[in-house]
Amino acid sequence: MIRMAICDDHPVFRAGILGLLRDESDLQLVFEAGSAAELERGLAANAVDLVLLDLDLPDKHGLEIVNTIVDRARVLVLSAFDDARTVRTALERGATGFVRKDAPPASLLKAIRDAASGTAVLAPDLAVRVAGAIRTDSAERELARKLDSLTDRQREVLALLAEGKSNREIGRALFVSEGTVKNHVTQILSTLGVTDRTRLAVLLARRGGAR
Repeated sequence: MIRMAICDDHPVFRAGILGLLRDESDLQLVFEAGSAAELERGLAANAVDLVLLDLDLPDKHGLEIVNTIVDRARVLVLSAFDDARTVRTALERGATGFVRKDAPPASLLKAIRDAASGTAVLAPDLAVRVAGAIRTDSAERELARKLDSLTDRQREVLALLAEGKSNREIGRALFVSEGTVKNHVTQILSTLGVTDRTRLAVLLARRGGAR
């Protein structure tokens, strides 16, 4: 028997889950909660194996409480919000899996049983998106590290480059020769690992600026 709790602030949705579980002899809904506070009181009074946790709660965001639950029960996040960073954060904080609220009933039941057994639960498309977010975060951290390694003068040049200034305009703004600016630009391109100003502009545009 898998003893469960559900925390979701929509009574109709909770009733739907209860109806789904009614014919499943190995699944028992021990209690329902409509807020993080109600969930905490329920967990203090009842032992459960798995918590179905919504993220959009009235008193706290679900991500804030995942790591306070996982020592007492496994957590399967059940949410309409499935952007890659939210999913990744939930998993990093100890959730066993993440399922969208519009998942087919059979998929949800399988996810519940898998999560209760300790098997990680994540739809293939979500797994791909989470992996992409990890790669993006890694690339952003590497770019930030490279930017931090620039000298103050190189950062000044880079900021003006980001505004579309020419070497001559940058030289006038910084009171240095055009040749000196060209040398700074060459060093900046080398440090950031790009081959020309066009690629540098694209890189800065994606990041949102030179800072």
